[in-house]
Amino acid sequence: MRIIRTVIAGLLAALLGMSALAATPAQAGQALPERTIEEKDPMDYQITFDTFKLKGKVTELQVDGITYLPYAKQKVQLQKKACTKPGCQWKTVKKFKTSKTGKYVTRIYAPRTGKWKWRVKVKGSDGYKTTKGEVWTLFFK
Repeated sequence: MRIIRTVIAGLLAALLGMSALAATPAQAGQALPERTIEEKDPMDYQITFDTFKLKGKVTELQVDGITYLPYAKQKVQLQKKACTKPGCQWKTVKKFKTSKTGKYVTRIYAPRTGKWKWRVKVKGSDGYKTTKGEVWTLFFK
């Protein structure tokens, strides 16, 4: 009786161990995919002398590798870098959500002196890594 219990316990442990190995994701060794951020040049959408509209769309590439779905009603961060030194950090100045089609519109500003750099950032989630949009530099000549 003890031998049967020992054999059954050993087989059960081996079976559970193999199922745990099989449950690991196939992409564990691969890098996570990024979302796609398509932005329009804010210089084409000037509101006032120092205010511009930044328009864009965030999409997610699906498993099939062909289909893009909108990043609908999700959080996006607007970041600003106020100095041009290499040690300066990006600061989040605004958080907003995309529309149901994955589009967003926000205002960015040019400083009276100096240069400001702007970008959009989408934090990583749901199997996607953090994605950063194009950097836009605004200044007066």
